[in-house]
Amino acid sequence: MFKRYRWWMVVLALSIVAFYFYDLLSADKRTVEEYANRLYSYPLPPNTEIIDKGFDYGVSYGGGPWGSGGQPTVVAYMKLSSELSERKLMDYYKINSSLKGFEVYFKGDEEIIKTFDGKKSWYEGKTPSNPSEKSNEGEPIELIVQKRTLFESPFGELADVFH
Repeated sequence: MFKRYRWWMVVLALSIVAFYFYDLLSADKRTVEEYANRLYSYPLPPNTEIIDKGFDYGVSYGGGPWGSGGQPTVVAYMKLSSELSERKLMDYYKINSSLKGFEVYFKGDEEIIKTFDGKKSWYEGKTPSNPSEKSNEGEPIELIVQKRTLFESPFGELADVFH
């Protein structure tokens, strides 16, 4: 009887430890998904639709060829198609946003940057200083709306290892 009780106590202890490690290992993914979902839930401008969206995280985003100095960074983006003018789109995401820090790149002005190991990528580009005010009705333009920020990971610089 005592051996059976002890065996169940060991199983219970191992289950608690396994749950703790699973929760710890999935903490970054939950944080990143919540961040991306905040971007995706931001209302789209009129006459605009999502073509593609995605997110990723790691210590290799931005900050030069070697990454962000060991700080985990989350990157979330949406590729959009819109009939609005460049000016209206820029104003929508730069002036009217409750979520600060949008990066807006129009097709042809964006560049896909890859990490030194080629496993992760994000968008860089030039935001036009004088966006066109021409309506794109009937001929939608494509653009990238991206947000990235540093976040606290329980793994710090090892966030990529447990990704």
